[in-house]
Amino acid sequence: MMDSRDEVVLALTDDMDTGSSDGPHSPSTRRSAVIGHFLFRSSALVIYILCAWFTTSFVLPFIFILVCLSLDFWVVKNISGRILVGLRWSSYTDDAGVVHWRYDSRKPSPIDSADVSSLSRRELAARMARQQLSRLFWMGLIGSPAIWCVFFLASLFSLHIRWAFVCTIALCMNIANVYGYIRCWMSNMNESESNILKVIKSTATSKMSNLWPLSQTKSGSNTTSEGGLPLVA
Repeated sequence: MMDSRDEVVLALTDDMDTGSSDGPHSPSTRRSAVIGHFLFRSSALVIYILCAWFTTSFVLPFIFILVCLSLDFWVVKNISGRILVGLRWSSYTDDAGVVHWRYDSRKPSPIDSADVSSLSRRELAARMARQQLSRLFWMGLIGSPAIWCVFFLASLFSLHIRWAFVCTIALCMNIANVYGYIRCWMSNMNESESNILKVIKSTATSKMSNLWPLSQTKSGSNTTSEGGLPLVA
């Protein structure tokens, strides 16, 4: 049973996250995740732009756009973020009925954290491919709400209130994912900084503990030599 201390959890433990030489996921799985990451959000934008050319109805395009946005929200929240960047946000309700939010991040693989000079050509290529897919993820995550924001302003200034409402729904669903993944990224950065500070503190404490007996030994030897000197009349 989870409690409030699990509000921010920095580990992913899905059954799908099995390790391999190429990382936690195969290249084909990551490519499929990229396609899913862009498919539904692009479809919603295309329907919004082209619907006036094929129909004068508002209801039918609205339904298609809403379905695409819902599918996009689910895929980005639960699949593409976990596979492409190792991040996921979610929520759970405890026994008291209180909702807690989780911002998870997977620990970097040995290939990602290793020095470039120690990697083989195959491992280096896999590392660069994952970095490129990570950039694509963030571009799609942030670019989509930016486009919907432009459409919202255009429909608002042209007094197309119904389409401004559609853009508002799209913005809310996209910004929710942006906020969740930024929180995951910030939590991961805070955890990394905390680990670095712990290492520095441990190293400094070890150095001080090694120097303290040495200084005590030198002080004791000086006292003995001074006490043993004869007095000259």
